[in-house]
Amino acid sequence: MDLEPQAPPAERVALEKVLASAEFARSERLSAFLAYVCEAVLTQKGVRLTEQHIGIHVFGRPDNYIPAEDTIVRTTAAMLRKRLAKYYESEGLSDPVRIAIPRGSYSPVFVANTVTPAPAPFVLDPADTSATAPPVLAAAPKRWRNLITAHRYRTLFGAFAALLLAVIVGALAAPEKPADPVDAFWSSLLFAGHETLFVPADSELVMHQKAIGRQVSLDDYIAKRFDAAANNAHGPAPPPFHWRRYTGVISVTLAVELGKLAANSPHGLRVRYARDLQLNELKQSNAVLVGTADANPWVSLFRDRLNYHIDLDIPNDKILVRNDTPTSGERALYEFSGAEREKHGFAVLAYTPNLSGNGHVLMIGGTSSVGTEAAMDFLLNRERLRAVLAGAVRPDGSVRPFEILLQCALRASGTTDVQVIGVRIK
Repeated sequence: MDLEPQAPPAERVALEKVLASAEFARSERLSAFLAYVCEAVLTQKGVRLTEQHIGIHVFGRPDNYIPAEDTIVRTTAAMLRKRLAKYYESEGLSDPVRIAIPRGSYSPVFVANTVTPAPAPFVLDPADTSATAPPVLAAAPKRWRNLITAHRYRTLFGAFAALLLAVIVGALAAPEKPADPVDAFWSSLLFAGHETLFVPADSELVMHQKAIGRQVSLDDYIAKRFDAAANNAHGPAPPPFHWRRYTGVISVTLAVELGKLAANSPHGLRVRYARDLQLNELKQSNAVLVGTADANPWVSLFRDRLNYHIDLDIPNDKILVRNDTPTSGERALYEFSGAEREKHGFAVLAYTPNLSGNGHVLMIGGTSSVGTEAAMDFLLNRERLRAVLAGAVRPDGSVRPFEILLQCALRASGTTDVQVIGVRIK
């Protein structure tokens, strides 16, 4: 009995449609990049697609090439994301499965498409006598010209003067409008008579902790004891710590955006690398700390003040999102493996006094670059931030300490859906 050949999986069909499209047929480099990473994910379970790996296998770079000096993988990935977005806005609008490459990663994800095509516009067929065209509204007559007469001009001028006087008197008598909570928040952080330190995530520390299989404590981080082998006293020595100063693109982007907000601040915004920060500076200055405790150990100083925590379980390759005091409808723990972070994640925004209480600290951290970027976008969206801060404003207009727990998920279009799932106001 002859067996019918099986249809290829939907993911492979999605890849073939993209590669055959007009958007990709003109670019051999983008097509090669996309084909390689998709085939790797579809055929090699648990494959780790790093910048150096792709540079060697797709672009023929030598094994010892340095990605920081040769950025072909990063620039091509950025072009690929834009080209995919353009394809799914036009030729691939109705594709049942879409391919997305989240920022901060080179591993593609395949997402079901839920976009509904817009209805076709109404077209009147001259041969169809039963069809009825949409009604056309008649233009309103321009009667305003009839107002320009000497008598009516004097009447209108007198009425306008009386109305203007009433508005001025009313404005003087009306109570002062309360300050916008978003402006009050940024003023307390960037314009409060303190220097504001921006402390980006330490990406080299994250890589080192994965290599040694445990998290470096804040005490060891301050003392620069990165290679301490307390858990390996009778085993092989851990790999040496490399003193490279790496951080993520999101940290850089956020520093630029906050720099714009602080452009007129007398003290401004100063970038301070996490490894160079001193404990005393968190007593004297305002600060913005980017990253969770595994990427920015200074965050752990404020753990006792916070309700929401993002912890990395390195030995088990899991992420734990903890809610110390869940309210009705909230969960105490969200737990998922590292592989799931490409499609969804969580992020925490926390605003609290500094160590001496004379300034403020803002902490921004996510379970992945997707989560951290979602937190950044939420923070810079005045309307969404205002909806939360409205309940945190004191009678004097200042902002109380607060925490926001966000959940984000990658959409079929490649954008990220962000929802507030928890708020705490002190």
